Amino acid sequence: MFWWMDGGARRAGRIELGDDFVSLSATTPDPAEERVRFRDLAAVLLDRGLLHLDRGGMPSIHIGSLDTPGALRELADRLSDGLHAAAA
Repeated sequence: MFWWMDGGARRAGRIELGDDFVSLSATTPDPAEERVRFRDLAAVLLDRGLLHLDRGGMPSIHIGSLDTPGALRELADRLSDGLHAAAA
């Protein structure tokens, strides 16, 4: 999968879900990890093959997948469920 934050460089790597967060582990262009807590998500939107994570006042994250579009839909569903559970 690949992702970028508003105004940031495009990264590729692995995305994993925890109990209350999503972890973005980049392998390119340089190794880095970003964790986003479900409670920090304002909205999750899947549109035209991209998953958009709105984090309120923080830069949005945009996620795409070239080879597994079904995985992107599953990720969107799981993140939406996590967003709603964190809000409850």
